Amino acid sequence: MTNRKQSPISNDDLHAYADGKLPSDRVADVEAYLAKHPAAARQVEDYRAINRALHSGFDSVLEDPIPASHVDFALNRRPWFALPIAATLAGLLVGASSGWLSHDYLSNGQMAAEDLAARAKAAYTVYAPEVLHPVEVSANDSDHLTAWLSNRMGMDFRIPQLAGLGFTLIGGRLMIGETAPAALLMYESGQGRRLVLYVRNDLPETRQTEMRYKRSAGAGVLYWTDGPRGFGISGGFSEQELMAAAQVVRAQYTS
Repeated sequence: MTNRKQSPISNDDLHAYADGKLPSDRVADVEAYLAKHPAAARQVEDYRAINRALHSGFDSVLEDPIPASHVDFALNRRPWFALPIAATLAGLLVGASSGWLSHDYLSNGQMAAEDLAARAKAAYTVYAPEVLHPVEVSANDSDHLTAWLSNRMGMDFRIPQLAGLGFTLIGGRLMIGETAPAALLMYESGQGRRLVLYVRNDLPETRQTEMRYKRSAGAGVLYWTDGPRGFGISGGFSEQELMAAAQVVRAQYTS
């Protein structure tokens, strides 16, 4: 009997396993790997938690039709641009956050920003309620947190100070971007209300975009991009409250 050679477990395998789309002949290999690698097992649980949050927040718009103007835009672009847009439209139809992501700004090149908003909102939904493990690195070790996230994200990562708005840093954790690591910082008010700052550094190179606000399922998100960096602030606060925090963050990252 010939033993089947096991190929290395990749991030694609972990994503597929978390999504329930891993080929059946690969499941046993991945489960054996997870049993020996607790960090990878926690990563899979994070993927599943984010999936649940996306479904909870955005399933209500999954069946929303893509506006005809958006379809026309995708089909009538020059050949070099049409294929990526058409592929994106197809992906949006089946993705967990598809209806919401295609809802407003697809034809204006805002897909990356919309994805950023969805991830920031999902991060708040998943981690803000946590009591024992809301963050990986606490505020007591903020120097290490800054150095760690700077190294993993390949950028000058800064921890914005929101004390002037009544928010104390709890800490942060490594998150998932599209093609590179992202970061999450969590803050808490004196009344125990939390907000999160989600930061990415893997967006398509664009000019700085204006801040935009969305609200769904009891929480809002205010988001913007600046070159490859993207920022999303989410929490159960009003647009005005989130805007105050966003302005402080933007000022500290552009100073």
